[in-house]
Amino acid sequence: MKSTQIKTLIEKNLPWAVVEVSRERRIMVYTPFGNLLATLQFLCDQGVTHVSTITGVDKIQDNKFELLYHLYWEQNEITVRVEVDRDKPIVPTVSTLLPGAVVYEREIQDMFGICVTDIPDRRRLLLFDEWPEGEYPLRKDYEVKANVTDIRGI
Repeated sequence: MKSTQIKTLIEKNLPWAVVEVSRERRIMVYTPFGNLLATLQFLCDQGVTHVSTITGVDKIQDNKFELLYHLYWEQNEITVRVEVDRDKPIVPTVSTLLPGAVVYEREIQDMFGICVTDIPDRRRLLLFDEWPEGEYPLRKDYEVKANVTDIRGI
């Protein structure tokens, strides 16, 4: 399916979504936070089965985080973009729709401190167990307080 056809399909069925085709086979879908699961459910119903990754951006100037769900479908890269309030960084798990997402959800919990509700595995993924609570390395206001070798005693 061509990018323009996917754009039309999404716009027709998801009136809240803003869809852009940035180049052939590259589609951006901007969705309000409250419609994240419905947007992903629709895409899964159409045949999306693979999440390549979930990335985050700290938009500290807007007091938001932006999460980007990178999907792959019929030779197209579809990125679903959603903003999350920085003061209440909570998102629902999407692993019920896309089981591979759990790894990336664990990563955004570690690195941004975004709480993923109902995630099936809450263990840290990237940070070691002794990492200080409340410190998230990919937040723009994170300050390095010690050398990692000092923290781990190595």
